[in-house]
Amino acid sequence: MQFEIFSILIINHKTMRNTLILLLLFFGASLYSQTDSIEKALLYKKVLANLKNTDGIFQEDAGGMSQEDYSKLAIKWNQTIKTIKYPELPFDSGGQVHYSLLNKFKDFSKEKLFNRTLEWLVINYGLLPSNIYSNQNEGKIIFMNSTNLKTGNTCTYTSIISIKNEKILVEYVNVGYQNNYPGYYSGDTWVPERTENYGFNKIYPIILKKPSEWITNLNLLKATNDFFYGSLENLTDYIMNYDTTYQF
Repeated sequence: MQFEIFSILIINHKTMRNTLILLLLFFGASLYSQTDSIEKALLYKKVLANLKNTDGIFQEDAGGMSQEDYSKLAIKWNQTIKTIKYPELPFDSGGQVHYSLLNKFKDFSKEKLFNRTLEWLVINYGLLPSNIYSNQNEGKIIFMNSTNLKTGNTCTYTSIISIKNEKILVEYVNVGYQNNYPGYYSGDTWVPERTENYGFNKIYPIILKKPSEWITNLNLLKATNDFFYGSLENLTDYIMNYDTTYQF
């Protein structure tokens, strides 16, 4: 699909110089990162939205992103992801970020996995059974929680854990963030503390946000990834080492 998009831009671009730039941007970006391909496709889409077909000839239309602006932005993007590796985000079939993490536990029953998961939630998050929806027959555990990320942001989320024999599927939905700003004096005026809450869509797609926000958003996504994947790894270690830890 990406090659089809670029065939349109290349055939109808005004100059050979700009055509070469677009080609280099496309192939150069592919060399440095595979997981940002969806972001790049969104940027290409904005350029295509700026073209109209007149008697079979594509021409720039007002109101969208020009090819010149695209070229400048794409160069900045490639430079940014050379500095900070793009996080390996889990995407669903619709191209949306969806944290759905599956792990397998050979020879572990549904009951054993369920009980050990509940224990792990109490030990790690201090979540009491009264604050968790749990149904062993359905193999379902649901809870809301928040955590402080290493970036200093607070991440809020809902976790849906589905358990079967030998399998645990952990999903994180309604992912959002919270920033707390302390009060301060501006001259003789006291500015009170405030809390900012925002959803995942404020930082993603990163490439469609202000370039000045890219590094901050990339770091925030990486911290989010590290926490979610790290939590599943921690749960796995707890389950797998349980018998050794409590053998006395």
